[in-house]
Amino acid sequence: MSIAHKILDYAMMKDGLIKRRELLEVLCSGTNGISEKSIDVILNRMAANQLITRISHGTYLVLDEKTRFIYTPDETERNLCRHIKEHYPFVDYCIWSSSVLTPLMQHVPASRIILVDVERVAMESVFQSLQGLGLDMPILLNPTRQECMRYITNDITIIVRLLVREAPVTEFDGCHLPTIEKMLVDAVSDNELSFMQGNEIHTIYANAFSSYFINIHRLLRYASRRNRKDKVERILKNIEYDTSGK
Repeated sequence: MSIAHKILDYAMMKDGLIKRRELLEVLCSGTNGISEKSIDVILNRMAANQLITRISHGTYLVLDEKTRFIYTPDETERNLCRHIKEHYPFVDYCIWSSSVLTPLMQHVPASRIILVDVERVAMESVFQSLQGLGLDMPILLNPTRQECMRYITNDITIIVRLLVREAPVTEFDGCHLPTIEKMLVDAVSDNELSFMQGNEIHTIYANAFSSYFINIHRLLRYASRRNRKDKVERILKNIEYDTSGK
């Protein structure tokens, strides 16, 4: 049996929770004990392969595929990704649709927004490039709340906006996409996502936490970068999520 399998077996006896200190006592004792350095290397490798995730210092959680949020982009989003990768290969970006969070909402919005988040130096260029594609949908550049209310209709709208540095982004089938933690933080008070705010944001968070594994450290770290940590923590308190172990 490999060390990784031993670690997973140990975790199953602990309801999927791995505490490094306890793990060292189990695996490093005896004449056939495993070195502490080897265990750390394997834990890091397991985390990189998304078998486990670090939830606090020295504490990991086994990830269940059924509860891991997987974003599958549609054809429109894939085409936008291909366009940006082809014309701006060195630009950081991610693309996502507001409809991804619709299953978590109580009231289904009529509009659908495709968000094209790109680094600041490329925002204007990407906006103009997308306008040149002749897409049969409005394209807005970093709109204010008033502009969102005025121009976002019941049809699909593309919005080009700023990608915050070190935003949690992942990749699926060549497309750069946001993690669920990024989407949850963005939904709190972004102008273009106002229909997700108010009482609705509490419903979104409650359903997200009950349906998927949420990396609370990633969530709060990104919330801090966006100056929304207090707002996010109030929402978590409202849905009775305990952050004392973070």
